[in-house]
Amino acid sequence: MKILKFIGILILLVIAFFLIAGLVMPKEFTYEEEIVINQPEEQVFDYIKHLKNQDNYGTWNQIDPNMKSTYEGEDGTVGFTTFWESENWQVGKGNQKIVDIKEGESISTEIRLDGWDDPMLATMSTEPIGDNQTKVTWKNEGHSPYPFNAMALFFDMSDDFEEGLENLKEVLEAQETVVKDDELAALVAQYNQTKAALIAEVEGLSEAQLTFKPSPDQWSVGQCVDHIIKSEKGLLDMLQTAMTEQKQISRDSIMVSDEELMGFIVNREQKAKAPEAIQGENVYKDAQTAIKDFTAQREASIDFVNNYSSEQLRNQVLESPSGYVDAYQFLSFISGHGTRHTEQIKEVKANANFPK
Repeated sequence: MKILKFIGILILLVIAFFLIAGLVMPKEFTYEEEIVINQPEEQVFDYIKHLKNQDNYGTWNQIDPNMKSTYEGEDGTVGFTTFWESENWQVGKGNQKIVDIKEGESISTEIRLDGWDDPMLATMSTEPIGDNQTKVTWKNEGHSPYPFNAMALFFDMSDDFEEGLENLKEVLEAQETVVKDDELAALVAQYNQTKAALIAEVEGLSEAQLTFKPSPDQWSVGQCVDHIIKSEKGLLDMLQTAMTEQKQISRDSIMVSDEELMGFIVNREQKAKAPEAIQGENVYKDAQTAIKDFTAQREASIDFVNNYSSEQLRNQVLESPSGYVDAYQFLSFISGHGTRHTEQIKEVKANANFPK
């Protein structure tokens, strides 16, 4: 009986200690660790901005191999969320959502644990410090509710962050260093920018707005989107054939610069009638479907770009609607064509009779 009494008193003392310690311990916490990884910043950032990759280096992700995980959204973009559930008390149940991405600089995520009212904010940032060297900083801050804040006396989460960064360093330095192709990166950026510009003009439009035609011989917004999608697919198929056949055409055949080609395609004063096969049709009744179809085609185009180096694209010459160009110019032409008709969409929306 004395032993049971002693154990009971001991348990009460432990509980009392935590309750008292919780009153004086800070409830706000911040953990921050950093490491230098011998890889280019672009390669490092592209890896850490995808939450699924945390399974390869995150300390908590590796505690329970039987942890159940589900996902929502597109990894590497704002809004992507990973949900987990584990019977291991160290892992528990919760979710992590990307709330902010500063491309090439930092990614911030919001972590919510089941049973905790306040989310934690985790930020991973990168900074180039030399040739193929990147400093990675991992910071976690939040609010620990009373009396759980007293656990900080016994558990130092800094060790978990330090171990996670060591794992990240090992994973990334085992990869082959990817040499940055600035010209190719510029082309991909161009595709993403023109994609965002079109989506901004179409998003939220009603069926009446999508199908409105300023005059019988002018296209509606929906027809412009349909034409962009058809044209992009047709031109990309043409380029795919050229890259596969690899006909040897001299670069001396090219009579137009990159700037001249882009100036030609985006100039709305120069009118051209599209072939029957790629004429725009009023097939869209809602903006969401139009954006979904356009995004799918644009992502296919970007995937195509990423299959080659800028050198490979520059070395392949083919005939285009603007004469002989290299494959890089041809891809710029496709993007510029989207810009041309995005401007046309703006003209339609600016019409005095455009539905409100």
